[in-house]
Amino acid sequence: MKQRAAFVFLFLLFLSTRAFSAPLNVVNVSAPSINCVFDTSCKIVVSDTTAPIPIVAGGANFLQSRTYTGNPGSPANGLYGYEYRIDLRNAVATAPACVRSLTLKFGSVVSSLDYNGNGVTGDQVFVITGGGIGSIGLNSAVQDTNGDITFTFNSPVCPGSASGSGQSTYFFGLVSAQPPAPVTASVTEVSGAVLNVAARAPQPGPACSIPPYSPAYWNDAGTVQLNNNCYNYGNNKRTDTFAQPGRAAGAMYALPITCNGAYNAAVADGLVPLTASGACPGGRDKVALVVAPCVAPGCAAPFYNGNDFHWYRLGSDLMWTHKPGGSQATNLDNSFNLIANPETANRCGSGLCYSDFCGYLCSCSDVQQGQGHENIN
Repeated sequence: MKQRAAFVFLFLLFLSTRAFSAPLNVVNVSAPSINCVFDTSCKIVVSDTTAPIPIVAGGANFLQSRTYTGNPGSPANGLYGYEYRIDLRNAVATAPACVRSLTLKFGSVVSSLDYNGNGVTGDQVFVITGGGIGSIGLNSAVQDTNGDITFTFNSPVCPGSASGSGQSTYFFGLVSAQPPAPVTASVTEVSGAVLNVAARAPQPGPACSIPPYSPAYWNDAGTVQLNNNCYNYGNNKRTDTFAQPGRAAGAMYALPITCNGAYNAAVADGLVPLTASGACPGGRDKVALVVAPCVAPGCAAPFYNGNDFHWYRLGSDLMWTHKPGGSQATNLDNSFNLIANPETANRCGSGLCYSDFCGYLCSCSDVQQGQGHENIN
């Protein structure tokens, strides 16, 4: 038994220190239509930088980093676009010196946009395969829990035997809420050699922490309690505006309120979707969304005819708590039981029944009450 216990301990230790990875959703797009995501006129102003890649080859080669901002009125308003391209067209090598992948630290990837125009949001990485430069696309883009993304190409990117005969990737891009900063990326050759190269990527965001259950801050019977609701509490962010999902991002839910509408609005604010059994990466706090569906015709305003959303957050003690509207924060459900699981808690009372369980997301909170880092309003 002692040997088995030791094995289990070592296995769990291995799991706790291993950086797990998740694939990102990659779509192919065309230029200039991709620009319409960032500007209503479909024209963007870019900033380009290049840096040489230290492969064993003559001639010129580089990694290109391109950044730009989403303009007012566009789906990506207030966000930052990042594109990358590896160019070995003028590199010359007598022996193979082909690049297999690019890795860089990116942080949180915006997942609320529709890049390929199919009417479905949730795209994370786009590859400009039409109307642009290059000939090699992506096989995959995978991000680990440290925020590092590895872009693996669908075929090696190789120099040529003469200048002008080498290869280039397409531009491939993604979006962040953080502005750009210089970083050191790495390219991996087919041989396995890893080479450092300068690039630009999002500045590191604030450190995320899981707050304890500390209701006194929220239950002051005054400004904090009366002007901050369940969405404020779920994100541990005091705004004094009775925050609404999506309002800060210009993508507020439509009426009547539905699971999809409120969930996608929160994603637009920067919250990260999560599977039911998942744990939030990067110190983020787990939150849960429920909806009281419209039960009568004419749901023309929030909280009308019983139509409403509600949020719960998971504390550092692994128990769930919430703050209904302008009332007090509590760790009890409507049966006055501690909330071990928001899916099975009693969510009906005071004329509202939050019968629709919508799912989980991750919020960048802070250990200090009211000082969460998500951009909500």
